[in-house]
Amino acid sequence: MVVSDQVARGKHSLDVEWFRRELEHERQFRLEQLISLSYQADAPCSTALDEVRAALTAGARRALAEIDAALFRLSRDTFGVCELCGQAIPSYRLIAIPTIRLCLPCERSQPGPRD
Repeated sequence: MVVSDQVARGKHSLDVEWFRRELEHERQFRLEQLISLSYQADAPCSTALDEVRAALTAGARRALAEIDAALFRLSRDTFGVCELCGQAIPSYRLIAIPTIRLCLPCERSQPGPRD
């Protein structure tokens, strides 16, 4: 359940504990992924495989940093609030991407590639 009376966000409120559980689950997955990749790095392999492993490791580290940042926002009661405009991020967007930092209008206004 994602809607509850725990933290008000516009018409609805967010079930902070649901998001915390989801983020912790994803965090555990990423940690296990990094451990697995580090064990694989010790095995001899081709340069191409090393490059793939390096890319996977970098991606897992970025994802872990985003998860940790979202958990920090949960602890500071700023989860679900756009970091640029301060407006509430719609719950459907948070459910789809719990690590999201910006509302859609602010994200669209940012230069550079989009995830």
